[in-house]
Amino acid sequence: MSGPPPVEDPRDAEDHAADDDGPLDEGEAAIGAAAAEVALDETLDERIETVIEELENVSRRRDGPLVLLAVEMRVFACLGADFLEVGLEPSIATAALRTPDTQPSMRGAGWIVFMPRKTDQFALDRAEAWVKLAHRRAFR
Repeated sequence: MSGPPPVEDPRDAEDHAADDDGPLDEGEAAIGAAAAEVALDETLDERIETVIEELENVSRRRDGPLVLLAVEMRVFACLGADFLEVGLEPSIATAALRTPDTQPSMRGAGWIVFMPRKTDQFALDRAEAWVKLAHRRAFR
């Protein structure tokens, strides 16, 4: 009598190495470092404007040098000349504060300020993700 074929343990398969959450090996680290060094023509505010175009029901309002982004009068992000503030779920904000160039915002719990010293691909990707999460939170 034969049973079902043995199930492969993905931890044992070399082709699943990309799924590993462990430290980067030297090659992966070099690729990441090279990507971070690539000069970008895109600025923080340009990336956020592109993201905003994809989101539903976003209104913009000027408040001095800031652009306030809102859903039905609920502000979820503020864009300045060289920084972004976003209102995130508290657990996400806590994690975000462990990344470079972030600090708590004076706007209250869950709000962070992101002021990247270097606008590389990773910084723009973080800003984009945070805006999308803040929008989703405000949309509820």
